[in-house]
Amino acid sequence: MNKILLASTALVLSAGLAHAQAVTITGEGRMGIQYDDWGVAGGGFTAADSWRQENRLTLNFNVSVEADHGLTFGAWSRARMQSGGLGVANQGVFSGSRVWVESNGLKLTFGNQDGAIRGAGTAMGYAGGCAVGYEGGQICADTAGVLNVSQGQNSTGSDDVPMARIDYTMGSTRVALSHGRNAATEFGIRSTFDAFTVALGYSNGNGTNGTYGLPPIAGGSLAAALDDVTTISGSYNGGSWTAAVIVARINVDSVSFVPTGLAPVAIAGPMSWTNWALQGSVQLGGGTMYGYVGDYFDGTAYGLNYAYSLGGGATVTVGAERATDLFGSGIDHTTGSVGVAFVF
Repeated sequence: MNKILLASTALVLSAGLAHAQAVTITGEGRMGIQYDDWGVAGGGFTAADSWRQENRLTLNFNVSVEADHGLTFGAWSRARMQSGGLGVANQGVFSGSRVWVESNGLKLTFGNQDGAIRGAGTAMGYAGGCAVGYEGGQICADTAGVLNVSQGQNSTGSDDVPMARIDYTMGSTRVALSHGRNAATEFGIRSTFDAFTVALGYSNGNGTNGTYGLPPIAGGSLAAALDDVTTISGSYNGGSWTAAVIVARINVDSVSFVPTGLAPVAIAGPMSWTNWALQGSVQLGGGTMYGYVGDYFDGTAYGLNYAYSLGGGATVTVGAERATDLFGSGIDHTTGSVGVAFVF
């Protein structure tokens, strides 16, 4: 009987391996020093600044199967091991997974994934975005706040919002539509014409709560019920240099104070912001210099970054960002980092 069971198990395993036509592991390793400072002009906000040592290893597990009738099935999950970082304890966790089916440029995905705005490349306007620092940005004001108010995958745990997304790619044009159960519906489109790339995105918000990078407050935090978001962006690739602009209109129904361990308390009614960022990069000294400036939640934000390739997928990066007078309240936020990251 044992021999029969072993033989049956071997057959099942061999059949599974035969159909798993592509099993790959990709990822990133990084290490560096980060700085974070809140400059606060009263109002109950807690000022804090810190230097920290940070390192992370990310492993992406990808599976692809070629089925009949031109169908391709795939699946993804992520393991992340991290030490240090703002508000992050030492950890080693698996993310939720996603599974998709694809044929002739049409792709349907269920599970842990970015929404249509990020999926279509609209959050960054395909022009940069979160491009300051080896860690991929701390403030990320070069996304004009779109990164804060768009749906994203969870890389450090299960996905609490069941998500479905449809993508259609035709040449250099990608169209995406996503919906999270009891959450937002998003639309994104991006297309490239020669050296120009343009993108458009929209989210109906559906009351989704967000913190919008607000500073900590004594006894709790701030959150806002999102109404809707519209963003448009364009970029030009000049070969050794790039230039881009992204604009976002963000509307919220209310802003609330969330006391630690207690229910939210409304403190402001509907509010709106028109954020924008001008971005640019140039090849310099064997590396790439990148910078941006813009309006960010009633304040001004800017950043500068220099990245130098060490070969083999490794890049050393130094960068800094600053957002001043956030929400017109005199709150400033400054970040900086130096480190190295490599992809494989």
